[in-house]
Amino acid sequence: MKKTMLTLMVVFAACALIAGLSRPAMGAVCSSCHTMHNSLDGSPMNFDSSATPNATLLRGTCAGCHAQGGASHVVSSVPQVYHTSATDLAGGNFGYIDYLGGSKGTGASDTKGHNVICIDAAITGDANLSAPPGDEFVTGIASGAASPDFTCAGEKGCHGNRGVADEAAAMSGAHHGDDSVIDGSDVPKSYRFLLGVKGVENNDATNPWENLSLAKHNEYQGADNSTTQDTGLGLTDPGDDGTISGLCGECHGDFHGVGADGMGSGSATWIRHPTDILLPPATAPFDGYDPTTTYDPTVPVAYTVPGTPARAQAVVMCLSCHAPHGSDNDDILRWNYADMDAGNGGAASDTGCFRCHMDKD
Repeated sequence: MKKTMLTLMVVFAACALIAGLSRPAMGAVCSSCHTMHNSLDGSPMNFDSSATPNATLLRGTCAGCHAQGGASHVVSSVPQVYHTSATDLAGGNFGYIDYLGGSKGTGASDTKGHNVICIDAAITGDANLSAPPGDEFVTGIASGAASPDFTCAGEKGCHGNRGVADEAAAMSGAHHGDDSVIDGSDVPKSYRFLLGVKGVENNDATNPWENLSLAKHNEYQGADNSTTQDTGLGLTDPGDDGTISGLCGECHGDFHGVGADGMGSGSATWIRHPTDILLPPATAPFDGYDPTTTYDPTVPVAYTVPGTPARAQAVVMCLSCHAPHGSDNDDILRWNYADMDAGNGGAASDTGCFRCHMDKD
């Protein structure tokens, strides 16, 4: 009898462990995200009240869940990337883009964000671009007004598996997988579901997903590739180092790699602003910014060892200057480039470009 009870206890413990590992990463009950028939008491269950069912029994598409366009940047514990709140999450806000009517900011413009078709069915594309700038790998993504097809996820997007065409399939298992270790080995174990990317999340109970301060910010994986491009970087692979700049390089490869078309090599021969290089040593003129003590959320850095940051491990990344979803500045910059007036920084001193290049303001 005792042996039988012991066996049952082991079985129950194993089941509990499996159940714990298979719970949605967001910690929500199934009905928070899924609907079996998109119907309850005769009314649709979709977040936008649409009677059209969504793939994988979801109550919304990527945009339907994360871009509801309301007044809050977090809705029922779901982070929002399109909203009118004064607070933007770390990735920015699609609300600054022209086709959304400029629900936020000083003036709507296509240049202020990535123009993804999944946010609005009436999108007409980016009036300024026909393809990703610096498109080294010829991604086939159309940004122009004629046939826009840039999506949130999949082979024409950023999130999920970029080797899979269908958005829902590309995100399969993302919200349900074991994300206890972020090593980039699969979508659930990749930072922000960006396949292959590593990082450490800001899990602050009050301000999750925000870059606020030294104590409350996320940390992306970075690397020092100042002389050689990250190995493995390709159309659907951010490289062996798993950096966020490597992921950006999947579409904007000419801006990431070394060589004639890339960023060059060495401070005297840069032809594009480098990414995935160490922040210069803490000596003049770069000694004024130590992100481990005076972190500036408008000029974030990556680290070669996220989670245990050190000044000598700080890395310049694409997101040091750009907000991936959208910002209130042209070119999705975190600051107004026109304010960067060398020799006359004024109110812009110690901000933007001058946060690192302090001798130039």
